[in-house]
Amino acid sequence: MRLMRRTLAAALPAAALATPAIAAAPNPFFESPSRNIGCVIIDATARCDIGVRSWSPPKRPSTCPQIVDFGQGIELARHGPARFVCAGDTAMEPHAPILAYGREVTRQGLRCSSATTGITCRSTLSGHGFFISRQSYRLF
Repeated sequence: MRLMRRTLAAALPAAALATPAIAAAPNPFFESPSRNIGCVIIDATARCDIGVRSWSPPKRPSTCPQIVDFGQGIELARHGPARFVCAGDTAMEPHAPILAYGREVTRQGLRCSSATTGITCRSTLSGHGFFISRQSYRLF
């Protein structure tokens, strides 16, 4: 997935955040209520990056160049398993709307849900997905 750092600076109006989901909103970025997890669903890929974490990602694969970051987040395409991000950009958008606990966003065959425990994203087509939080992560 190719993202430009901070490509969208416009936040949704506060009234839009009161809806059950922000799926219809034009801004593909969203963040956890703590603002520690920033996500985006774009180009049929869901990606969540994390600011502060108490876990370590797996070893950097040889296919990930040293000039970019590795393990700052997890991404998932509609088909195939989730994987750690190897990229020089970020899904942390400072003006992204908050995805409130108990809410979800669905776009392009991908669904991300916000809970007090973290954010879970899964493909509605393949069932693959990931969970990410300050304390842990899980790929499925």
